[in-house]
Amino acid sequence: MARNVFAVVLTEEQAKGAALLRESYPGCYEIAENIFLVADDALTGAVADAAALTREKEGEGIRGAVFRLNGSYTGYTRQSMWEWLQEAESEG
Repeated sequence: MARNVFAVVLTEEQAKGAALLRESYPGCYEIAENIFLVADDALTGAVADAAALTREKEGEGIRGAVFRLNGSYTGYTRQSMWEWLQEAESEG
């Protein structure tokens, strides 16, 4: 079974949120300074919790959003990102 792939966009306290994401998801892919791809069997709420993007953790000051990708994407960017996506979706 394929894992879910999520895009995590951090809008405030990016350094803190990025550190939490890297700790929770050592294999995450950093698209840009504040945008990450994460693969997990969990739902968006669990990914948001790992990055402190929930009301229960609002004291952390980290803000952003988690988007579940549906396996449909296109564009022109580094080959490593497409390879990461292919591997992430095929593991499970």
